[in-house]
Amino acid sequence: MPFGKPKAPKDPKAPKEKKPKPPKGKKGKKSQEPPVEAEGQEAEGQGKKKKLPLPLLLLPLAVIAAAAVIIFVFVLPRLRGDADPEATVSVEPEPPVLPTEIPIGEDVVITGMALGSDESGALAEKAKTITYVYTNLNDAGKAAQTYAAQLAEEDPAFRVVNEELVRQREKPDYTTAEGMVLLARNVPVEEPDPTPEPTEAPSEEGAEPTPTPEPTPTPEPTPEPVTYVHTVRITWSEGKCVVTADEVEGKVTSPPPSTVRPGQSISRRGAQDMLEEMPPEQLELPGASMEEYEVLSLDGTEMVDGKACYRLNVYNSNNAQNSNEFMGSYLISLDGEHIYRLDPVTDEIRELKKP
Repeated sequence: MPFGKPKAPKDPKAPKEKKPKPPKGKKGKKSQEPPVEAEGQEAEGQGKKKKLPLPLLLLPLAVIAAAAVIIFVFVLPRLRGDADPEATVSVEPEPPVLPTEIPIGEDVVITGMALGSDESGALAEKAKTITYVYTNLNDAGKAAQTYAAQLAEEDPAFRVVNEELVRQREKPDYTTAEGMVLLARNVPVEEPDPTPEPTEAPSEEGAEPTPTPEPTPTPEPTPEPVTYVHTVRITWSEGKCVVTADEVEGKVTSPPPSTVRPGQSISRRGAQDMLEEMPPEQLELPGASMEEYEVLSLDGTEMVDGKACYRLNVYNSNNAQNSNEFMGSYLISLDGEHIYRLDPVTDEIRELKKP
């Protein structure tokens, strides 16, 4: 016997209504405009596409640019063999190294000059100046004259000059109670060794002639070397004589030649100066300068070709024996227009060409 309540009969299901399908749009001709609904649907489809962010778009460009820089800066120079540029290192200037003490005399020392880094190129060179003080002199002027004569016998000889290192014709007056005289000489310049000329090897018979070498370009003129002068300054006063020796840059020169007007005569001293200013080769003497010789004038005059002339003897004191070696006699007319040489052996008088 069945339990429970009997099931009620189910109601019949209502039939489902079918949704009407939208009509498919027919493809229109080229002349016909597309339907409005199609444009709307296409716009909705484009709106659904996602746009890429801007950083993602710039990233490939940055990678390409970096790769190009690496290739041009590092890779290509190595392939071409270019050396890597050296890194410049800036160096800070340092203070110059200078003497910390300066001695004065034998027992006194003072502090030396100290400079900062702004004077990094400064140098301290010890001067070549030497000073001696001679005291307890009975006649200081005579002592100065004696020392000047001794310097005139040096090799090369010292000559009296002015502050511009020009030789002076007049000698100082050593009889005054106080005075000063400056003497100087040129420091000899070492001449460079001559370059030997290439010698041609003797050609063998049948050998091919050697080609003529191309002419070498004319070298640029070399600047004149720096010349130096030894100077000795003698200052005398009562019972004392101060001598200062030094080496300075410069050159001892001769004074301009004295000019004599027509009809005017020169003095004996003028004739001696004229002879001392002439080059030795002009007087048929060896040497490069008349500084190597001593010129002494004789009293009176002598007649040569109807012209009154001064007679001057030339001696060479710069020899091994350090004696006054007689080199010859010369006669200069009073008008300064004629110079004669007297042969010391034959006494023949011959006129020389005037410079």
